[in-house]
Amino acid sequence: MADVPGAPREPSATHRHLLPLLFLALAATALFLLPLLRREVFVLRDHLDYFQPMRWFTATELRAGHLPLWNPYNSSGEPWLANPQTGVFYPPAWLFVVLPFATAYVLFLLAHLILLGWGAYLLFARKASRSAALMGATALMFCGPVVSLLDISTILTTLAWFPLVLWCACERAWRRGGIVLALAFLAGEPFFAAVAALLYGFAAIAQAGSRSGAPRPVTGAPSRADNRQSAGIIARGLVLSALIAFGLSAVQLLPFLAWVRGSDRASGFDAATILEYSMRLEDWLHVAMPPRFGIAFDPAVGQRFIPLVYIGVVVCALALAGIRRRTAGWVILFVCAVAVSTGPHWLVSLPLTIFRYPARVVPLAALALVALAVAGYDRVRRGRRWLDVAVVLVVMADLAPRAWPLLRSAPFRTDIVPYSRNVGADSKILRVGTLDPSRRAAWISGYLNLYDRRFEAFTAAPVASERSVAMNIRLLEKPTREELAQKAVGWVVTTRNLSPAFARAESADGVTVYRNQLTFPMAALVVRNPLTLIPARVVFDTSHARVTVDAPREGVVLLHQQDAPGWDVTVDGVDARSTVHGELFRAVQITRGPHVVEWSYRPGALLAGAWITLLTQLFLFLSAFVKRTR
Repeated sequence: MADVPGAPREPSATHRHLLPLLFLALAATALFLLPLLRREVFVLRDHLDYFQPMRWFTATELRAGHLPLWNPYNSSGEPWLANPQTGVFYPPAWLFVVLPFATAYVLFLLAHLILLGWGAYLLFARKASRSAALMGATALMFCGPVVSLLDISTILTTLAWFPLVLWCACERAWRRGGIVLALAFLAGEPFFAAVAALLYGFAAIAQAGSRSGAPRPVTGAPSRADNRQSAGIIARGLVLSALIAFGLSAVQLLPFLAWVRGSDRASGFDAATILEYSMRLEDWLHVAMPPRFGIAFDPAVGQRFIPLVYIGVVVCALALAGIRRRTAGWVILFVCAVAVSTGPHWLVSLPLTIFRYPARVVPLAALALVALAVAGYDRVRRGRRWLDVAVVLVVMADLAPRAWPLLRSAPFRTDIVPYSRNVGADSKILRVGTLDPSRRAAWISGYLNLYDRRFEAFTAAPVASERSVAMNIRLLEKPTREELAQKAVGWVVTTRNLSPAFARAESADGVTVYRNQLTFPMAALVVRNPLTLIPARVVFDTSHARVTVDAPREGVVLLHQQDAPGWDVTVDGVDARSTVHGELFRAVQITRGPHVVEWSYRPGALLAGAWITLLTQLFLFLSAFVKRTR
């Protein structure tokens, strides 16, 4: 139909949604404005000792031109690039390479909060009014379970892609869906990425009943042939999305799968500890019970993984009004999230104990409740446009101030560990006792050791080698000088009073560092007749360990770094056979005389994944080019 001169034009879909999207971006920015202006970073909980040193170490290596394949400083060495949390292949994480760290850290989190809001708005606006979609996106961005994820940023960054994942499934945008699923995995939380893939499949299949891929008869219900054709379109689309998602993420996915094989997600914890952060059924009442203003952790809630579970009185009331037959999918998601979050005992029997910290699924329940609230708002609104602005402002006024205590910030520092740099410089640190979260710096907890390149024997990493966990548990059960020495543990951080055999070195904030004078060096030559241990010089980086030694007679060069598939060794540039010394560590036989022993880390899974990802990118580029040409 031709345009009528002088007639008002209907705004395009892009322009109709531009103002709400701009509002969401400005609202999120306002929440982060003070840290951005002050160039500070958030410091609550895992911000301080886990994600900031992890991001800093990764960015520092990348800036230096090093691909960080291996972290030699934690847990007697661990794969680094294989851990999706490091974000080496996640494009938004490249902000840390090009911007000052404090600015990059806050912008990285802000960008994902905006992404979550924009995706939610577009998803809700498919079926709901723009006003309801804006209310829902605002509620999701500022609700307690989402803002609580700022210090567990890999869950937030993966969750941020969920609404777009569901939007692609509903729109049957199979190629874009595969790309978004790949980004959800690369964002750093494999469990949530797997949930996103399941929801993508369920959402796509659910559309089959409401939108056929084949032309329908003018009258009557769709024929069986129509249904079969629609099912075939969906099946082919899901396969295409799965192949694209796998191909684009293979460079990260294959090393990750190789890493988790033979690893222990529980890090040696028993069932009670794994399920410790579970939501009691009565805790779910607090999603609609406002906590006091100014608190970071709601004392009325039993678990502490999600500090604030409050989603809002208005949101919960509207969600009740939104329960209808067509919203049954959101009800099912909410019920499943509640069931998992309560920590049923069968969760610990699953492989890799992937449900450690069951309360982390609470944000999925928040997404479901907000989606129900969107449907409920359109149901009660009934054309009363004056409600639109009021409801959005009420939701923001209810949720945003309660999120403020979770945004405590301070200047970024790398000198946070209160001990001299020789602690952990020549041998490993072992923490003995119960760590006090209020004294993380004194305990050198998490990855704080990375700022000064200190060596640690045991770190609470997302995945740990089963052999490493077993060895360290035995060490913690009986930390004798001899056992510690054989594992190159020369420093013990504890609040206990150790025997006089350990020399008291330093103390800070009620925590004491003891020195074990008997400890073995990080690298040594072991010779027999008589049995002698000769210290050797070793230089580490994130893919090599270079040992120089002058052997008085033949012996074994021992490196107190754990062995893993992908490590090769040369002696004076000639390939040699690396062996495992004791339970975990690398060793190689050498002859008399001066030698240079070099271990190199070249994981085959990374090379295979890189080729698959490259070919997938080439396929997407060529197919897009052909489509544009046609």
